[in-house]
Amino acid sequence: MRVFQVSEFIETINVVLRGMWQGEEIGVEGEVSGFRVSQGQWVSFDLKDDKGLVNVFLPVWNLRVPVEDGLRVRAFGIPRIYPKYGKFSLSAERIELVGEGALAKALALLRQRLEKEGLFDPSRKRALPRFPDHIALIASRESAAYGDVIRVLGERWGGLKIDLYHVLVQGERAPQDIVSAIRTAQEGDYDVLVMTRGGGSLEELMAFNDERVVRAVHGSRIPTLVAIGHERDVSLAEEAADVRGSTPTDCARRLVPDRRDVLYEVATRVGSIEDEMAARIQDRRVALSRAVDAPSHWISSRRALLDRLASACDEGVRQWLRTSTARLQSVVRLLGSLDPNAVLGRGYAIVRDASGHAVVSVARLRVGSGVTVRLADGNFDSTITDTYASEERR
Repeated sequence: MRVFQVSEFIETINVVLRGMWQGEEIGVEGEVSGFRVSQGQWVSFDLKDDKGLVNVFLPVWNLRVPVEDGLRVRAFGIPRIYPKYGKFSLSAERIELVGEGALAKALALLRQRLEKEGLFDPSRKRALPRFPDHIALIASRESAAYGDVIRVLGERWGGLKIDLYHVLVQGERAPQDIVSAIRTAQEGDYDVLVMTRGGGSLEELMAFNDERVVRAVHGSRIPTLVAIGHERDVSLAEEAADVRGSTPTDCARRLVPDRRDVLYEVATRVGSIEDEMAARIQDRRVALSRAVDAPSHWISSRRALLDRLASACDEGVRQWLRTSTARLQSVVRLLGSLDPNAVLGRGYAIVRDASGHAVVSVARLRVGSGVTVRLADGNFDSTITDTYASEERR
């Protein structure tokens, strides 16, 4: 009999467990119980049926679907015993929901969480360009949805440049395939990013409810148009898109207008412009006709204006002459009052000494000196015999 150390025994059991399935992962289906997340990194829960229970352990980043107690799921991984705790668990790599009920419940949980984050906020949705030229189309090449979109686009508009990003639209690999296509399309010069597939069961459409796909649609720098399934099918990717199409055909109709409608609109607008131009031309004709029919009135009005201006000009000149004459006469009177001859005429005289300077004070005179006296009508010479102030009396 062989005796094992505890760690050696556990490792031996794990080797046996791996060997039973040649290291391949196995799936275990059951109802979730005791769901919990530890340290924000590790997920642990029990899977049970009416006869048994097994623990499931996985990193939180491997959990791609919302899980809570009561949901029926399949856990895929490798069975093992953890040496530290001696506990048997299924080390899971991925979790899948089972049944329409579980899928619908998980979808509701994810929708509620993403809605709280604002991924479906109507205020952030962008309008699509009315006349797109370059389109990125994410779809399966073999799908009827792809054929419907191409056909309707050709019928309604035509001449579009469409780049197909062929992807898986259901199955385990579909979400990552779609996310990769969205990211690659961001590098192109596209006017619109379109994603579509035909109808199917909720399980078949779950790739477009995958959180990774929803976030990629929400984060697209290119305006997005998503149409998944039939009108009654509303995926989370459609809710995150800028515009939702109810079906692939409706998607194509929302993407481009019908050329016939555009031609009719153009013709209508051209007609409106022609009518407006005709009305303006008629208005100008009426105005010109009035000007041509009544030139005498125009000339008369201008002549009357000239007469008024001439009259006003004449009156202005006459007023200026009257004012100027009055000012000139006032200046003449002022100058006359300052004329020395006028002063001499009133009996005054101008006395100059021998040097010809006007004598204004007796202090400048000397007895015996000669002076010249100017009167109004002539001059005479005189000799000073005596001087005295004006206050003195002789």
